[in-house]
Amino acid sequence: MVTDGYSVLVNGHEFLGESVMGEKSVLYFREGERLSSKSKNISSVMVKDDLEALLSLGRSQDGFVKNDLRRPVWLKILKSRIAFDASRASSMGKEWSDIVSHKDEHQVSLDVRRSFGDIKDDAAKAFLRQALEQTIVRVLRKFPQLNYYQGYHDVVAVFVLVFLQTQRSNEDSELSDSTSGSSSIAESEYHDNLSSSSISTKLADDSVLSIDGDLLFEAVVIFTLLYLRDFMMNSLTFTIDQLSLIPLIIKRHDTNFYNRFQLHQIDPFFALSSILTLFSHDLRHQSQESLSIVFQIFDLVISFNSMMVPLTIYSNLLLAKKEDLSARLQDNLQNFDNDTDLIHGVIQQEMIVGSGPQLWNSVLEATRKSDNSIGQETKRVVNKFSVLMTERALPVTIEESLNWLEQEVRLSEARSTTPQGYRPPAVSRWKIITQSGGPTLVKMSLFVGFAAILLKLYMRTLDNHSGSSIFTLKSYFDHLKTLKFSGLRQPRRVWLDPIQNLLETIGRRSTS
Repeated sequence: MVTDGYSVLVNGHEFLGESVMGEKSVLYFREGERLSSKSKNISSVMVKDDLEALLSLGRSQDGFVKNDLRRPVWLKILKSRIAFDASRASSMGKEWSDIVSHKDEHQVSLDVRRSFGDIKDDAAKAFLRQALEQTIVRVLRKFPQLNYYQGYHDVVAVFVLVFLQTQRSNEDSELSDSTSGSSSIAESEYHDNLSSSSISTKLADDSVLSIDGDLLFEAVVIFTLLYLRDFMMNSLTFTIDQLSLIPLIIKRHDTNFYNRFQLHQIDPFFALSSILTLFSHDLRHQSQESLSIVFQIFDLVISFNSMMVPLTIYSNLLLAKKEDLSARLQDNLQNFDNDTDLIHGVIQQEMIVGSGPQLWNSVLEATRKSDNSIGQETKRVVNKFSVLMTERALPVTIEESLNWLEQEVRLSEARSTTPQGYRPPAVSRWKIITQSGGPTLVKMSLFVGFAAILLKLYMRTLDNHSGSSIFTLKSYFDHLKTLKFSGLRQPRRVWLDPIQNLLETIGRRSTS
């Protein structure tokens, strides 16, 4: 690019900078060229069936660029990980509408009524809500072991918008990318796969909205089984496990911020909505734009094949806002009774304020450069069937993914039956230490402490029963030798039984 006063030369074409179009118009021209070039690259890679190159493009700036490309690309990537075919997935030949209703369908209906509130056209809004509710209900009826959570509808709404096609005779649709004119090769492939499950509606301006229900269903099912299982248990236990990784990510990058906001003591429930919805609730006001941040976040999750992505994004967002957060924290010191409420309130207030496109783009760029793989701390925090742990095992069959789901359901039910605030008794903790081959120093320390208790009781007995025929330590320790402190075949009440034996003996001697 060559500049001379107000003249700007771009690829041999001269534009007037500030005098006519303004400097921003040249930037827009360059941006448009870049996006057009990337779109062509994506279509070309789709034709070549180069999955690795496709994933690389999804991880780069702007993701998969536009929804015309996301439709076939998301399907291709997701189906490479789980081969799921909606046409073959009917339960015993039944239509999904004939399957027994799921217990959460009423809540689904309530949440759907609040969706797509930014769509002004009533007919379009009704059509999108219909597609959204049908898709969610179909998923839940197909996999009744899943539990619906509020926020899942926000996630599926993103898929609805991506799979929405708008056909009109003149200008582009406001709801999605236009499909008129010459379609890309990737989009042509998508059209070739359209099923008979397509639903459509005609609007007052003669434009037609359509969605292929089966293809949408396939994409949502695979995405749900691969990335959302932890959130769809009978409790938020596994979700909280994931949230607890956010402080660890922040500590790795900024220990001062980590300590300032006491993230070692405070549970990060402030991130719950963002993580459950992959930011689709926070960013839904941008849902009509193909370059919207929310679509790029989904591009990253799918391309990196990891739910570490939203956790890393949230951590990077906090770090990007750390100065504003620190200032807000200082301003509100007198407004809260305790530090927990203060920090939760400050972070939530700052997140409500929102972030501009420039900040979000920098956060996404930082996330692209971050290590989104799981670390040792992840393995210690989440269960072994978590979506964070099974992502390395792909591709898998639908049966294998359902086995992961069943295993998580069992683990969740087992943990949810444990009373809140319950801590295992000392006996259980002792057995855990001994059976796991705990350090010798720990075992010896416990033994010395126990011996001191026995000695003190014995000496007290001598003081109170001098001259009487009392029991000897030798007889007691002969009995004690039978206890196996390795944890094998030891009495159920390893601490209580010896002490009780000793006390009973003392009692019998004192009354004799």
